[in-house]
Amino acid sequence: MKSFLLTGIVTTVLSLMTICHAQDATESSSADATNERAEKLSNLFLEQAESLEIMPIDSDKPFKLAPTPLFRFATEGTVFGSVFVWHDADSRLALIGTIGSLPINGTDIQFVELHLLKPERISPLILPGFPVKRWDPNIDELQLNPLDEAPAVAANARMRLTQMRSLARQFTAQMIHNNQTNQLRLLPHPLYRYSDSTPERDGALFAFVWDNGTDPELVLRVESVTRDGVPTWNYQPIRFTWRALKLQHNGQDVWQQGEFFQRDSPQQTTPYLTGLTEPVP
Repeated sequence: MKSFLLTGIVTTVLSLMTICHAQDATESSSADATNERAEKLSNLFLEQAESLEIMPIDSDKPFKLAPTPLFRFATEGTVFGSVFVWHDADSRLALIGTIGSLPINGTDIQFVELHLLKPERISPLILPGFPVKRWDPNIDELQLNPLDEAPAVAANARMRLTQMRSLARQFTAQMIHNNQTNQLRLLPHPLYRYSDSTPERDGALFAFVWDNGTDPELVLRVESVTRDGVPTWNYQPIRFTWRALKLQHNGQDVWQQGEFFQRDSPQQTTPYLTGLTEPVP
């Protein structure tokens, strides 16, 4: 009897081990396929970013793409994207954008999101897609807001980064979707830090993301601006979704954007552009 029971137990254990091994193999295969897909798409996203010519009206030099994305994201293995920045001729931050893909009715469709950062008029950008879009952004909304109670800008670069991270944590953000308010999560490390920083010229970009991924929904820019000969800390909220957004600083509402209805329009005139472009092979 004991032998029979022991044999049954061993058989059951072996069966469970076989099932677990099969599940592990399936999950590993699925992860490999997702990683392979993400790598292929990242190359396509870079090609799309390189194809965008964003030309300031008062310059003969287009904004220059930084070819290495700030980061890449994958949400639930179906939504992929790469976040890029562009600089002006003086190597100053000028524009941020995401090139990505998402499934629509069983087909992966590429999308483009751009946000002008530099308050300088650009030649209208024609973006192919559904529908074709003409982007001629108004620059009146592009402003940095002072953080009046922020500490003096530190002389040391490492201390300035610590200051910027601390200032970013003073903000909270929400996204409203389908009549539900979703608390956004601040990523602990900046997406981007200005290169060759000085107290007079330093800054960083921080991302607020939804719980179901790391796709930025709102980007917070923290930057030192010299006023009356003294560098001071400032901030700028940057929309990165068509959904409605709210931002608070130390619990007080400081910025709010409603749903972006221009997303379906062939004419877009805000600093934020979004659109679907083409099916992804």
